[in-house]
Amino acid sequence: MPYDNSLRTAAARATRARVLAAARTSFVERGFAGTTIRHVAQQAEVSQETIYKSFGGKAGLLKAVYDTSLAGDDEDVPLARRPEALAVLDAAGPAEAAAAYARLAQLISERVDPLVRVLLGSRDTDAALAAFARTIDGERRAGSAFWVGHWHAAGWLRADLDVERAADILWAVNSNEPRWLLSDRGWTADEIAAWLAGTIRHTLFR
Repeated sequence: MPYDNSLRTAAARATRARVLAAARTSFVERGFAGTTIRHVAQQAEVSQETIYKSFGGKAGLLKAVYDTSLAGDDEDVPLARRPEALAVLDAAGPAEAAAAYARLAQLISERVDPLVRVLLGSRDTDAALAAFARTIDGERRAGSAFWVGHWHAAGWLRADLDVERAADILWAVNSNEPRWLLSDRGWTADEIAAWLAGTIRHTLFR
């Protein structure tokens, strides 16, 4: 009779979920400097060794928390293959694509902003946070290139834009700072999404 390790796998996933939840709460409430592996381990009811083995330390734990927040869960499914991203890929035209992309950006920002806004405020004082900021910014630029490449293949980009310039524009308008500035001025999430969709239509599409 073959060995069934499903219970062990389920237990490991449950442990990982507890660690990620405890770490996210700590990062948001205490910041990066105030978060310790010891505290996260206590809150998650695991050993510190378990966290080090699974995540490699506090910087690795932060990246895992960010990635899970970005996707919405810890499933091994790329963001581009999830329903909210497939809606962008399946859009029938530029206006629909811009609206779908803005909805995707809105959903992601709702997941990651509470974490990222706290942490990036300290990136100039912590080398690990500075490296984290560069990593997620590079990932966002790569994501922008992915979407722009799709729109270019569909023939929707303005004739005076090449793919690299268009990716830079999308990366800039969907960066954290414009969204946070508008939010601080009292804009709702839906109003920011509408602004982003309109900006994409007018700056990128024919």
